[in-house]
Amino acid sequence: MREFRVGLFDRDRLRGFARQICPSRAVACVVDVNPLELKARGKKLVLLDVDNTLMPWHGDCVPESSRAWIAGLRKEGLIACVLSNTRRVDRLQRIASALGVEFIRGRFKPNPTMYHQALEKYGARPEEAVMVGDQLFTDVWGANRAGIEAVWVKPIAWREFAGTKISRLAEAMARASIYRALRPSPKEPA
Repeated sequence: MREFRVGLFDRDRLRGFARQICPSRAVACVVDVNPLELKARGKKLVLLDVDNTLMPWHGDCVPESSRAWIAGLRKEGLIACVLSNTRRVDRLQRIASALGVEFIRGRFKPNPTMYHQALEKYGARPEEAVMVGDQLFTDVWGANRAGIEAVWVKPIAWREFAGTKISRLAEAMARASIYRALRPSPKEPA
């Protein structure tokens, strides 16, 4: 993803479908999401995508950086939960166990059902939750449909499920629309 840009989005500058798929911010890596900052903003539930967010697609080895980041969430009293629509439940169970988190598996994102189930399970309101994921049309759009803040993460690797590759083509076209609302982070050039 050559044109991925990080920063905060001013979603009020967008209309229509662009607004529906626009995250609140974009980060280069999941560890760039600061647990202290989430806690300070009243978040208590962090919903997570797995493939190309926490670890490479189809992998079984959870990177130490993801483990440490989730430990940091716990240290701040935040709850982490994986949301997945995978058919490989055995792999999902292994990953969740390795991370020390629970998971919710359900209908395909962007269906908001899994997001609502997570809110109910953990007794959180939408404004107390955040979704962290690498796909606009699944993770981000699903979170937005559920009224949950979405953080868009640059995918870890290029290798992906065939259906995701098709979605990435549509994402490439949508980026131009949502980047109109991007306010670059101080570290990034305008």
